[in-house]
Amino acid sequence: MNPSAAGNVTITGKLVRFLRSGVKRELAASVAILAIEVDTNIDRETYYGALARFDAARTLLDAIGVSDESEPEDVELDLGRWPRLVLKALESQHDAELIRLGDADASGYDLPTRDVPALGCLVASIRKKVGAPPRRAQQSCLERQIARRRSRRSRGDG
Repeated sequence: MNPSAAGNVTITGKLVRFLRSGVKRELAASVAILAIEVDTNIDRETYYGALARFDAARTLLDAIGVSDESEPEDVELDLGRWPRLVLKALESQHDAELIRLGDADASGYDLPTRDVPALGCLVASIRKKVGAPPRRAQQSCLERQIARRRSRRSRGDG
């Protein structure tokens, strides 16, 4: 699918914090690449790519707001403008949450999944809209572990 034809997506208020955190990570990664330029020479393509990545992340952060509010509003985004950036930002946060839950479970702690299932559904929906390839096998494994954990808890024995 052509990303420019992906249309709009609504990020519910409770999931906006994940998008915001992911976009901030993208900004930081771009800054890290640009900071290398101070100490060493990087090629022109890498420099301008990092600059474009920074600018895209900055404009998306401007669109969604810089800081978290106590009750954030839903955000409507044009996926044609930031198709890969929105996907990558949300996906990185979903991955981090799954890892956090998996690590806690492995250590014997039973953390609530809270918004992680809704975030996973949002990521899957956006992947489909922008025509991104399927998820990595490792990611699917983490999602299955979390699903098993939820079903175990719902039986009342965990």
